[in-house]
Amino acid sequence: MMKFLTATSNKVILIIALMSSGFINTVNASDDHSEGEHSESEKGHGHGHGHGEEEGHSDSTQISPYYIKVSGIKSEPATAQSIIQADTLFGVISPVQDQVFNLHAAFPSMIEKVLVQVGDQVKEGQVIARLTNIKTLQSYALKSPSKGEVTSRSVNTGDRVDAEEIIQISDLSKVWVNLSAFPENVERLKIGQRAKIYDLHDHENVMGEISYIAPQMSGGHIARARAVIDNSKSHWRPGMHVKADVEISTRNVPIAVKIDALQTMEDTTVVFKRHENTFEAAPVVIGEKDGQWVEILSGLDNGSEYVSENSFLVKADILKSGASHDH
Repeated sequence: MMKFLTATSNKVILIIALMSSGFINTVNASDDHSEGEHSESEKGHGHGHGHGEEEGHSDSTQISPYYIKVSGIKSEPATAQSIIQADTLFGVISPVQDQVFNLHAAFPSMIEKVLVQVGDQVKEGQVIARLTNIKTLQSYALKSPSKGEVTSRSVNTGDRVDAEEIIQISDLSKVWVNLSAFPENVERLKIGQRAKIYDLHDHENVMGEISYIAPQMSGGHIARARAVIDNSKSHWRPGMHVKADVEISTRNVPIAVKIDALQTMEDTTVVFKRHENTFEAAPVVIGEKDGQWVEILSGLDNGSEYVSENSFLVKADILKSGASHDH
């Protein structure tokens, strides 16, 4: 219970307290009817909760407009939606190959001065080092061929250099996501498919596009696929492990509800139909789903109003009522 309360807003805590006290079960805040004022024939049809005597539990509830508002219970019509099927792959961030520049001395030279450190941001054409040609003793400048970040430096003032790399500049404004795909994944991958990339802590995500699929499998029966993503905010660092939801297919379905609308009651999947301030549990058969929507195969008509947010509060109120009416 403590875990539930700590993950819940003050508003929801207030509603749960009100539900526990029985106040949320009235049609209007001004209603002052007690249970004893209803005859046996009114049970299940008047204010409060409808319930079947044979079933011994309730399957509907009435909640006042005031408490609907303060609890954040929201509803919307069930409509046609697009269900996106995705494969989840894992991978590693790396620089775009043609945006990495390994700089060398133009001649056998002595390093006069290195003007940048690893991690510095540089502009295209910026002087990053000064060198002296050993044969002619003439000084010359080494300039950055691109904007980017200094990602490697292997020399200091006074060093002699010939053909080796001395400084590396990497433009990381865009990066590659190198993904590992198993045989069942490769069959569904296509160039141009959208891919949502997440860091493994789910702090950030970004949309990319599959730009390359390897023509052959590796020794571990894995194929390499690649997506390109924007990295203008420098969140995606080379070497970072990530996961990607690659959109494999999209299917239009005639009726769908938000996935958070689904609840389970007595081992049955239900959504809560809404008619003004009356809420009724409707058993449904579900089909395909994605991260946001779930297809409804039966149990709910197109256009039916259903609880799309905070449906767990409606469930809790119905279950509380059922427990209070058990004989």
